[in-house]
Amino acid sequence: MMDVNYYDYLTGLPTMTYFFETAAAIKEKITKQYDQPVLLFLNLSGMKVYNQKQGFSAGNDFLKAFSETLTKYFDKENCCRLGGVHFAAISGEKQAKDTVYKFLESCKLLDPTNVIFPHVGIYQYSTEDVSINMACDRAKLACDALKNDRSAGLAYYDLSIRHADENHRYIVENLSKALSERWITVYYQPIVRAVNAKICDEEALARWIDPVKGFLSPADFIPILEEEKLIYKVDLYVVERVLEKMKYMESKGYPIIPQSINLSRSDFESCDIVEEIRSRVDLAGISRSMLSIEITESIIGSYFDFMMKQILRFKELGFPVWMDDFGSGYSSLNVLKEIPFDLIKFDMSFMRQFNAKNNGKIILAELMKMAFSIDVDTVCEGVETEEQIQFLREVGCSKIQGFYYGKPTPLELILQNISEKRALDYENPDETHYYETIGRVNLQDLTAITYGNEKDFNNVFNMLPMAILELKSDAVRFVRTNQSYRNFFRRFFNLNLTGNDIPITDVLKGNGAGFFSIVKQVSKDGNRAFIDELLPDGSVANYFIRKLAENTCAKTVALAVGVLSIRDASKGTTYANLARALAKDYFKLYYINLETDEYTEYDSASGSESMTIENHGENFFEQAKIEIPQRLHKDDIAMFDQFFSKENIIKEIDSQGTFTLTYRILTKDGSFYANLKAMRMQQNGNYIIIGVSNIDSQMKQKELLEKAQQEQIIYQRLMSLTGDYIALYVVDPTTEEFTEYSSASIYGEYNLPKHGKDFFAVTRKNAEKALHPDDIAGFQKVFTLENVLHEIEHGGLFTFHGRLILGGKVQPYSVRVSMVKEKGENKLIVGTRLSN
Repeated sequence: MMDVNYYDYLTGLPTMTYFFETAAAIKEKITKQYDQPVLLFLNLSGMKVYNQKQGFSAGNDFLKAFSETLTKYFDKENCCRLGGVHFAAISGEKQAKDTVYKFLESCKLLDPTNVIFPHVGIYQYSTEDVSINMACDRAKLACDALKNDRSAGLAYYDLSIRHADENHRYIVENLSKALSERWITVYYQPIVRAVNAKICDEEALARWIDPVKGFLSPADFIPILEEEKLIYKVDLYVVERVLEKMKYMESKGYPIIPQSINLSRSDFESCDIVEEIRSRVDLAGISRSMLSIEITESIIGSYFDFMMKQILRFKELGFPVWMDDFGSGYSSLNVLKEIPFDLIKFDMSFMRQFNAKNNGKIILAELMKMAFSIDVDTVCEGVETEEQIQFLREVGCSKIQGFYYGKPTPLELILQNISEKRALDYENPDETHYYETIGRVNLQDLTAITYGNEKDFNNVFNMLPMAILELKSDAVRFVRTNQSYRNFFRRFFNLNLTGNDIPITDVLKGNGAGFFSIVKQVSKDGNRAFIDELLPDGSVANYFIRKLAENTCAKTVALAVGVLSIRDASKGTTYANLARALAKDYFKLYYINLETDEYTEYDSASGSESMTIENHGENFFEQAKIEIPQRLHKDDIAMFDQFFSKENIIKEIDSQGTFTLTYRILTKDGSFYANLKAMRMQQNGNYIIIGVSNIDSQMKQKELLEKAQQEQIIYQRLMSLTGDYIALYVVDPTTEEFTEYSSASIYGEYNLPKHGKDFFAVTRKNAEKALHPDDIAGFQKVFTLENVLHEIEHGGLFTFHGRLILGGKVQPYSVRVSMVKEKGENKLIVGTRLSN
């Protein structure tokens, strides 16, 4: 019988106590055989998952099989089960080299599910002659280095592991002192608004300045504290120092700007970090919107549902939440799709690869467009060169962070730089919205919107020339421009754009005078504008101008300008002119080439006198047949499909001069009537213009008139057939919504509602103040929707006779309910009349 004091009951291997007693003798024996002893520590990574999938019984069977395999390569008396999924073995160095890899290969056959990965740490006694206990601990440290590996493997203990272990213990043992003595210092790195180069945020970063070990970077202590579930203490300490800094800056009259802090996954596991931060911020009297929470996509991981709830808690409390290191993982887009972050922080790897390939720039530009489309702000990290800044400004990156503008800096040095006027300017919070608006316009849209001779235009510019202008009362400045716009200015005006102020008196004369006059007008009325302007070489530029934002502090207006086309002045009117002429009457215009079905789509606000280009495309009629019905009222789809076709439209235009179609367009608030009208261009019969106008008010007035006329007929007939009623209601039998259509003056003493919901419940309740007390219970019992419909179905009419208390007298009365149809819909007509 196996002695349980010496051997493990499950595996039959020696117990840890017995192994440590005998291993010293085995070590001496190996040494006498002229070999170096080694101690192996073995861990079965993934055993927990195996038990969850296969069950504990199967897990026990695996441990037995693993133990049998271990004894095949290392004698039974040379092995032990330390406990759980941990094992140890002692061997000669020569034997270990020959057998460890064979042993690991054999273990693969034990687990067909491939979820268990044996890890082996090896301590070589040639390093240092220590006790068996200490050798086992050191072998375990080597094994722990493999804990994140999803494969079997081995690792040898060396001095680097020893130093790492010593550092690990030092960090954990000295954390409390580091916090109380403020060895941990908060550094602040500026985040700069791209469009104005002013500091708009700061990121708070922890640095450990140790009296013994000196400066410790975050990589030296943060992973250790995360592993030990202690990082929450540091992160809450950082929050406290940030709040302390903001209060101090406020007391000294310095600018107060938002601060961002980084959170770890273990913060959420160790405490209610959301509540801990909220309570500290509120106690400090700082607005929650001034503290942004940075969370990396990687910490969400397999805890997605839990982390999403915590992020939403932060947002509901008013804290902005940023996704940090976007692009460093593989599932950032999926996370972004599910969680409504306020800002995306692009990983610095984009900047490291900035000059490697154009693909990186294209991807970054498209990601910026995506962020703008979903109304999310952007920051790019790791920015170090002027070239990078110019590119990020063009693609609409909102904010920039990197060594170009400043490294992480302690508060003392920040205050010194401010006093010595060596610090960057801080953004005025009252101007933040203005700069956000003009900074997020992407000036690298690679789709060139062109007119006339497209080939000539594309040979000059490889993208749409665009700029952001800032207009003052006495000057204008080009705040942002893309390379195409700068090329445009050099080619046609022989000028380089510098970003400096240009006096308004200079721009309102000579070339460009008409353009800047329109710019001033757009800045006042806010309407979009298309204008044609003669260039110095005699060609005509077609500009698009739109007001972006107004800065009430600086009294400036920002406008977006695009050069849509450059054409020969002799070519006359373009369809852009026609679009502008028709803008007031139509909210959608399509200019279509009947030979190719290529089209240009224009859009305007109702009643506006300007048009903006929404889209260029091909296969207009095919696209329209697919897309337009998706926005139509369900009752109009079949009609649209029947009549809207290229062949039918051309046929109607040729025979009648125009083609028209009326239908209802769905909106989030309901639907409205629209009229589509198509006509052929007289100057060029190969083109047609289709305009869509809003005729909702005309159609609804017509419907109301028809309905009123129909209702008048119905109620006149009802009154003439049934005699005098003191009250008449129309009730929807599905919703029980009701409207009173007529009542005698004497009926008004009850002060009953004239319209509302739940007609039958309301009427039963009102019976208590209108009916004779002896009749109330009987009325309330029978006057239900179900009972009334049943009576009408079987007898064509529901009636009830009773007594009213009317004018202080008891009056016999009757209630009659019948069913009628109004435009195909059932309605209940409820009448109350006095009986003879």
